[in-house]
Parts: sequence; C-alpha cells; structure tokens
Amino acid sequence: MRRLNLKMIRLLLVVSIVFNVLFFGYAVRKIIWKYGQYIELKKTKNVQPDSVTYFSSRNDMFKKLPKDSNEIIMLGNSHTQNFEWHEMFKNVNIKNRGINGDVTKGILRRLNEVIESNPKKVFIEIGINDLLHGYYVDTVLNNYIKIIQRIRVQSPQTKIYIQNILPTKLTIYNTKKPVIDSIYVLNKRLKDYCAINNLTYIDLFSRFEIEGELNPKYDCGDHLHLNGSGYIEWCSLIKDYIYELK
Repeated sequence: MRRLNLKMIRLLLVVSIVFNVLFFGYAVRKIIWKYGQYIELKKTKNVQPDSVTYFSSRNDMFKKLPKDSNEIIMLGNSHTQNFEWHEMFKNVNIKNRGINGDVTKGILRRLNEVIESNPKKVFIEIGINDLLHGYYVDTVLNNYIKIIQRIRVQSPQTKIYIQNILPTKLTIYNTKKPVIDSIYVLNKRLKDYCAINNLTYIDLFSRFEIEGELNPKYDCGDHLHLNGSGYIEWCSLIKDYIYELK
C-alpha cells in the first residue's frame, strides 16, 4: 500500500510538472505575441511625425475654409480624400473632409470643425484603418456611435448617411489574419444600428466585393483603394442621396 501511495505521489508530481511546463510555455508564447501586438499597435497609434503633421495641417486648413449650412460633407479617410466629389456632382457645396490614414478616433477629435456650420448632410466613411491596425469591432462600432450621437446632438438638422466599409484582401498588420472577417461583422452591426436608429445605410461593400476582396476592375493596384472607375461606381450609389431634398 505504501509503495502504491509513493507511485501515485510520483505520478501526480510528474503530471503537475508537465502541466506547469506546458502552462509556462503557453504563457511565455502568449506574452511574446501580446508584446508583438503592442509594439505594432504602438507604431500605428503613435504615427510618424510626418503623418501627424499632415493630419494637423489638413485639419487646420479645414478650420480656415468658409462654412455655410448648405454644406454636404464627405467625411472619412483616404477613400474619401482621393476623389473630387464636388466636380463629379457639379456642386460647390460638397466639401471633402477626408484625411489619409484617418481612424474613428481621428474623426471624433476633429468633429467639431465638421459640424460647426450645421451642414445639410454628412456622408461618413471610416473604419478600415482601425480594423487594419487590429482594433476590435466593438471598439470601432462604439466610436462610430459616438460620432453619430455627437452630430445628432450638436447639429440635429444634419442628415447622416452611413457608408459601409469597402472590401480588401489585406491582412491585419503584423498578422496573417484577413481583415475581411472583421469587415463583414462591422458592416452587419452598422447596418443593424442604422435600421434601429433611423439612419440611411449605403451598402458600398456589396457593389465592390468579389470573392471576399476588392473587385480587380475597381482596384487601383494596392487591393485597398479605388481607381477612377471605382469612384464612378461609388457616385452612382450615392447620387440619389446627394440630390435628395430634405
């Protein structure tokens, strides 16, 4: 009996050692992975000085431009910045408020400038950079909701249009995980939020997506941004909303 108890104690000791080694190894791998994520996110959150200067100078320019309540604001990141909306629609009241590389927090920081004129309409396109930087869908959606709520409180007469996120086959930075999975989820949750809160939801994604990525005929070459044909297609999706009377 005593010999049996000793064997049991040895077996339990071996099992305990093996379990602790495995757990320690898992913990070390997890810490290394998390540290790698932290370093990458730090790089993307704390953008390089030239990007900070670019954001600040462009936003400062926006502050200096004349404003009036007939404005139609195109608000977003590089997708929005990269097109001459007012020329396409032959409407000088359309103001481009896109900033290359912008994220939902960036929109929140500069939102006062956007809505201080009490614009007629705001077309919002934002979120892909958040997702590519590894932010959770919940975080991006919560920032999106804050943007919408602030517009409704500070400029209640402004009509809000939510344009969902365009497809891309790119992966989340510093990972091999396709960002398209997060895009699907965020777009679905944005659509649900708009339906509940009486907001106009414009589905860009479905028009540009093919087999889980950006349709090559609309791709400028980087699998993320649009070419001229892509922007013509985008305009066809929003033209009725641009021209509709309130």
